[in-house]
Amino acid sequence: MLKIKNKQLVNLKLWIIILSFICICIIPHNVQASEETINSESIMKSQQEALNINSFIQEADKYTKDVYEDLDMGELFTSAITGNIDNGTIINSILRAVRWRSF
Repeated sequence: MLKIKNKQLVNLKLWIIILSFICICIIPHNVQASEETINSESIMKSQQEALNINSFIQEADKYTKDVYEDLDMGELFTSAITGNIDNGTIINSILRAVRWRSF
């Protein structure tokens, strides 16, 4: 009698799994996407305007142009957001600044 109950329990679990799988497959998956694509440049421009980053970059350029002549803060900001940071240029600028201050 105990074996029959275990077998029925296994069958019940199997049916539940099968029905769950069928329900998941049948339920429609709605995706609400627009057909227009937004490029990264327009996103960056809107973020710069919303956060007033342009004035920050201009101020940073004012204070760093004497020491870091070859670094453009706007370009550095853009490359940092896109993930294309040129570490060589940054390190070379810092090394030049250290040499400039040591003389």
